[in-house]
Amino acid sequence: MEEETFESVTVYNVTAMNSASNVTSSDATCRLYSKFAMHTVVAGIVCILGFVGNSVSFVVLIRDRGTPVASFMLRTLAFTDNFFLSFWFLHFSLSDMFNFFRWKLHPAWLHIRLYTYPFLFIGQTATIWMTVLIALSRYIAVCQPYKAAHVCTVPTVKKGVFGVALFSVLYNLPRFFETIIVVEERNDTLVHSFNRTSFGDSKLYKLIYFDISYYIICFVLPLVLLAVLNVRLTISYRKVLQRKRRLSNRQDCSPHCDPNITLVLIIVILVFMLCNTPARIVQVVWRYKRQWCMSVPFFLMEISNVLEVLNSSVNFIIYCVFRKKFRVILQETVQCVYSPESTQEMMLDSRRNSCGRPLLSYSMATKATQITEQTFTMEINGFAE
Repeated sequence: MEEETFESVTVYNVTAMNSASNVTSSDATCRLYSKFAMHTVVAGIVCILGFVGNSVSFVVLIRDRGTPVASFMLRTLAFTDNFFLSFWFLHFSLSDMFNFFRWKLHPAWLHIRLYTYPFLFIGQTATIWMTVLIALSRYIAVCQPYKAAHVCTVPTVKKGVFGVALFSVLYNLPRFFETIIVVEERNDTLVHSFNRTSFGDSKLYKLIYFDISYYIICFVLPLVLLAVLNVRLTISYRKVLQRKRRLSNRQDCSPHCDPNITLVLIIVILVFMLCNTPARIVQVVWRYKRQWCMSVPFFLMEISNVLEVLNSSVNFIIYCVFRKKFRVILQETVQCVYSPESTQEMMLDSRRNSCGRPLLSYSMATKATQITEQTFTMEINGFAE
């Protein structure tokens, strides 16, 4: 994600030109239209659809009790994706729309952008390392199931999620001190504008934080880890499928069988890598180079931003396509919303049918689910070996 350049604001009026850039009026007009098309129209629609899809996924995954650890982590990923999409929409889609239509804005808009801008990068960092945590957890469950019984549990995963959240906040704390709002009087008019602080404008800070740590922590390290873990997961998953086919004496799985949750996670990780790798490469290569509007670097940079938004918006489609159980729960959820009468009848029928049967307590049901998940991971390890 490229660093955003803030605009100046005259009281109740957004200036059309960026005070920090020396560009021609034609280039500024071109940028205005291009950013409106890419950020507001294209990425804005993707943001809204992605937010809705992630919200629905969160609700559906709450009801998925078959794989509690994986479901919890995917719910957390949906939350972090929505967190990132919300602030991206605020700082890119809405901002470029206001600039395009030259709408009159209150200076409070600048304060909102100033104090929420670091949360955009907090969400980005959390999304990246939540994906790494998901890959690591599934790698242990599939490739090292004897450790999974102690490591891949909901309490342990919650600690990992808390660690990712804490790291994301602490790492992006310096961004709260990069920019301030300066109020100046020009021709009897108050002008509010952003200005870099001495700390944010320091060459040493830019070198260490932006040029070294940011690309290592948010680009090189997570993508290398994901590549290694995903390759191991893919190899193990293929061995599982081959083993199942040999045991069942048939060439293909039944069309009604539900793909493994491991396949879903492999695809989620793969989509993350396909969207973020080109985006990071483009940002590294053309970060400090002049990007004239309508030039190749300019469009590559804009496309890289859209790819990051797409990555946080597409998981709902992955779940629907590759996981039958998700589709079943989604259908049941929709029926509960639109036909509550039939849902109540179904609940009464199930209670009548279960009358007189011994019921498992909640704790016993939870233990049974954990045992089933551990048994499956043990089986996978045996197949992989």
